[in-house]
Amino acid sequence: MDYKFVFSVLCLTTLYQLCYGLQNRKQRTSNDDFVISITTDGTYSINIHGKSWLNSAPTFFNANNKTYSAADKTLNLTSTSATSGTDKLGQWQSTSFDYVINDAGKTRFTAVIKTYPSLPVIIFQQVYTDGAKWTQGKTYEDLCGGFPGFQLEGPPGLLGFLSFGGLMFGDTSKKIGLWSNATYRLNDGITGGPLALFDSDGRTLVLSPFNNFMSASFLHDAGIGGNYYGGIMGGVSSVPMGYTQEFILYYDTGINKAFEGWGKLMRTFYGKDPARQQEDMTIKYLGYYTDNGAYYYYNTEKNKTYEQTMLDVRTYANNKTIPYKYVQYDSWWYYKGVDDGVKTWERFPYDGASDTTYAKQNGGTYDFIVEKSKALPVTKKFWDDLFNEAKKWGLVMYEQDWLNVEFSGVQALLHNLTLGTTWLDQMATAADDAGIFIQYCMANPRHAMQALMYPRVTQGRVSNDYSPGDGQWSIGISSIFATALGIAPFKDTFWTTETQPGNIYKRTEPNWKLNMVVSTLSTGPVGPSDMVGATNVSMLMKCCRSDGVILKPQFPIRAIDAQILQAAFNDVDGPDGEAWLSYTQVGGLRFADILVLNLKSPYTLYPRDTGIYDNVGLTDLYAVPYDDPFGWVTFSSLYGLQFDSRFTPSRIAFYHVSQAIPGWFETAILGELDKWAPMSPQRVTSLTWTSSTVTSELVGAPFEQFDFWYILGSKQNAVTCKLGATGAATFMLDNDLGIATCKP
Repeated sequence: MDYKFVFSVLCLTTLYQLCYGLQNRKQRTSNDDFVISITTDGTYSINIHGKSWLNSAPTFFNANNKTYSAADKTLNLTSTSATSGTDKLGQWQSTSFDYVINDAGKTRFTAVIKTYPSLPVIIFQQVYTDGAKWTQGKTYEDLCGGFPGFQLEGPPGLLGFLSFGGLMFGDTSKKIGLWSNATYRLNDGITGGPLALFDSDGRTLVLSPFNNFMSASFLHDAGIGGNYYGGIMGGVSSVPMGYTQEFILYYDTGINKAFEGWGKLMRTFYGKDPARQQEDMTIKYLGYYTDNGAYYYYNTEKNKTYEQTMLDVRTYANNKTIPYKYVQYDSWWYYKGVDDGVKTWERFPYDGASDTTYAKQNGGTYDFIVEKSKALPVTKKFWDDLFNEAKKWGLVMYEQDWLNVEFSGVQALLHNLTLGTTWLDQMATAADDAGIFIQYCMANPRHAMQALMYPRVTQGRVSNDYSPGDGQWSIGISSIFATALGIAPFKDTFWTTETQPGNIYKRTEPNWKLNMVVSTLSTGPVGPSDMVGATNVSMLMKCCRSDGVILKPQFPIRAIDAQILQAAFNDVDGPDGEAWLSYTQVGGLRFADILVLNLKSPYTLYPRDTGIYDNVGLTDLYAVPYDDPFGWVTFSSLYGLQFDSRFTPSRIAFYHVSQAIPGWFETAILGELDKWAPMSPQRVTSLTWTSSTVTSELVGAPFEQFDFWYILGSKQNAVTCKLGATGAATFMLDNDLGIATCKP
């Protein structure tokens, strides 16, 4: 008899078996809005806020070059059981479905659903109880087995989706649309990534792999509609006994909040600490870049060598007091092999050619897998020797470029269940031993998520290569994903002036100001790439202190929820363009930076749209245009910020928002308005107040001087701060005297 059973995560362990088997009950997570219903026939459904969002698709399993499915009973459900326990996430309760393949030697496959009474989380597990051979699907984009699986059903309108895919942390193929039986091709396969589902009120589910990131995949099994599954990537030919692949479904209200909560849980589970970014000098300090889009990318000064050109860059920077602390060398300097892969080099990036001189097959000393055009090192000693030797030349950060091409181009990575993890493990462990940091470039989402395992993978490219004048700056959505993983989003290089004569691209850069703003507020590296003599020094220095320390927000700039909702539904009150926000919290108050552009129609942004000012009064927020310190306006539920199509990449709308000092009449600290991030934690380390004074501790380079702005009793002014020999000063606002001071 097929009876329906459900159970509540509120049941104590001792009562759990009593809950099991009761009809018409719901299995809940820590959030009562997030419920999963399970029946003994192996089906399940997800309900959010009392509405059905997802119904299960039939579980399937590949073995012996054949697909076995619960739909046609070739995958036989033999038993259903319930249990409970505790793991790293906390107390859990689970339901297990045990399947058997009768014509494959009674091979067992188990599907498990776990919930946690303290978390808005469901974990789905595939357990290859007996292991399996010849598990590969029809293509690499297929799966070895499908669980969880969900139907794409119903008319458009109830749910929207955000699907990450492609390279650059899933940026290049990301999709936003409506989830329905008319949905065409969600991102899946070896380039697919996490999926977010949301309603028009912002209630959001995030679905992603929870372990074994390099071998996990998704499958959308029809061009239109169809089912959406998680599983092991379809090229894997065998799976060992007891192997477990897990997926996580996380719930919260708000798209950004859901990704933040999901990311925090993932980082906590795997020990990823975003604070390690501040140890990476290429994130902390201003640098100079020579990669694609740079003036000196495969290009030198006329009649000069590369060495002479780079020395001229340094001389120019010193003469103009530009505080570059490092230089990035791209692929122009090393010897190329087959398909322009690395053949012989002494210092940096690795996308190995099959004729690499370091492989034993080519007379070298290291173990490599060598295929037709690609090669892959398979020993940690290779990375140890590389990094230790390179440190002698001053290497501080290693950019692993071409991750997507290496992964898809080495067949062994697609067929072997664990080789991809071994490859990145060896690289990251060697970097840790050597004390250097790693940037992931051209990373698929699987590489991005694998970075959760590595403390020294601190940064990742989140948009295509820079090209003067294009839209490469648009990182608002991909930054949501990278930030959640504890990775500093990197926009890539940029020019600081519109015209750079003699450039190899034969282009101009009308959006130079936008590129500087986005780079600074991304919290990733800031690395211009101008020709000698063409840097807008005063504008560039708005990104940093005089010692080169980048003044950045505490939380990176990202698209607001309303932008994504509007892109999906088209009929919500959101911007039909770009609307991004970053912020810093100091003294319990929040200071935001808002960037809006490329709107197709007028849009008014209110505090509630920011996601960080939920409960503010009518006089609690002040917005200052970046180019007009005296043009501040009240920002409230009555007086929003108005934007229209006049604001373009070359004419940005950019505001700094300050939260008023509690208990004071129309008083706020605005900060160093001469910078792109006026209230950066690299400048403002504390903010306290009494009934009569407001005090802020400021830091910077020794004897550095700048103006610090404030509003006192609705009047705006600034005081000049000169830091002492220790690089510190104290700003004080005195309400009784009506003055401000700043003293070392």
